[in-house]
Amino acid sequence: MDRRVTWATRMRARLPAFERVRGGELALLALSQLHRLDETLPHLLTSLHKEGVAAIAIATSSLESLEKETLSLADQLHLPLLLLPLTAPLEEIEREVITFIVSFRGENERKATEISHQLMQLSLQGAGLQGICEHLALTLNKWVIVQDADQELRCQASPSDSETQTLQASLTDENLMRKGLRRITVPIQIRHEEVGYLSIIGKDTDFDYLERLILGQVTPILALEFARERDRNEVESRYSAEALMDVLQGNYQQTDEILTRARLLGYDLLVPQIVTIFEIGQNEPEYPTSSFQAQWSKRIRDELQRIWPTCWVSFEARRVLALLPSNESIGIDESEIEKVIFTRMDRVQARLQQGKIGNGNLPIFTAGIGRIADDVQQISQSYREAQQALEIGRRLFGEGSIHYFARLGIYRLLFHLYEHEELSDFYQETLAPLLESDSHSSALLETLECFFNCNGNLSETARTMHLHRNSLLYRLGRIEELLGRSLEDAELRLSLQIALKIRHMLKS
Repeated sequence: MDRRVTWATRMRARLPAFERVRGGELALLALSQLHRLDETLPHLLTSLHKEGVAAIAIATSSLESLEKETLSLADQLHLPLLLLPLTAPLEEIEREVITFIVSFRGENERKATEISHQLMQLSLQGAGLQGICEHLALTLNKWVIVQDADQELRCQASPSDSETQTLQASLTDENLMRKGLRRITVPIQIRHEEVGYLSIIGKDTDFDYLERLILGQVTPILALEFARERDRNEVESRYSAEALMDVLQGNYQQTDEILTRARLLGYDLLVPQIVTIFEIGQNEPEYPTSSFQAQWSKRIRDELQRIWPTCWVSFEARRVLALLPSNESIGIDESEIEKVIFTRMDRVQARLQQGKIGNGNLPIFTAGIGRIADDVQQISQSYREAQQALEIGRRLFGEGSIHYFARLGIYRLLFHLYEHEELSDFYQETLAPLLESDSHSSALLETLECFFNCNGNLSETARTMHLHRNSLLYRLGRIEELLGRSLEDAELRLSLQIALKIRHMLKS
């Protein structure tokens, strides 16, 4: 029964019998005095239990003087009753208990301060989380576990006499109880933000005031370690992001220099690389930092690293840059590599779309992928291609898709003429007869485009459009009549196909 006595209080000679009860007290009373107050013991037990007293000591002649109702109620409330002699000096007992508690607290506070000082010294010496946990585990002779804010295991240490060196971090309190173990967990905070959790696990009957006191003094030291690690990670991330941008933009004098710089960060640029850019949709709002949506960049990084463990990723609030190694591309046809990359990227997108947590889905994002860079000098070209693929794909097909530069075809040329008059002039001149013909112009344009997509195959075009062959021939004849030229003319067919592509751009 875990009832820690934190103070002692004696019954008064008038009602209320006890005042200023804050919980954890040893309540001292004389049964004869209680009768003079016209108070019943069962009623008083119930009141004191609600106030959270640790135990009740009763001065009376014998156990038989306590009614069965009182004993039964105490058992029901799991409230310890201590029997004192009838003439027990309650005032003296109260004073002695308080003196002992104060002395006990002082000794434990001294021990806790000493242990805290040792742990701080370890922290200053650079022992890190693991070193601090190991020293704490040896000192308390208990398992010590540190988890991050997502309750992922960061480190753990076992007591010296333990046969089991590690415990599963996912052990529930119920499973621990089955093993005769118990856990006390406290949050690790930096400026009111919970950055992790410290847990002490030991035998169910082996916890005392000292452990709880030490926990309160250790968590600030662990918070300092978390803060140092966060600062270190931020510096490393910033340096890595700057190095990646230099690689992508070609900001270096010597190739060996950038190869060495990347190698020091753990990336091998001697293997072929593919540049990928992810950006949140332009209509997506700014999400609160703590929201699930604001973590989209980390989710993308995790999914990319799941498939490309050695990829180089840098992320900002609304953009993720990734350099994906393509070791398997050596000696393989580029079109086959494209298929492999697209399959993998589709898998990444599918997993991200499955990620419904808390407040909903990830924000809508668009991605652009450059062509394979066989050496480090070609990476900047792949980066420019990924940017163009992102911009062209977003302009033509909207948000929410992944666009591969190599598959954009003639759109790569037309995109650069998007705001030029020549583009719209060419479109109008080429398709004007069809656009201005009659109310069926859209049907004629749809027919013409499907005809080209089917490589001029009449049967396939008719089947695709669910038209009778004669209806299709009529429409094609009408198109030739309006244009005044035959669709067999190769130059005309090329112009029409380009004009239809421009039509998609202008519509978007």
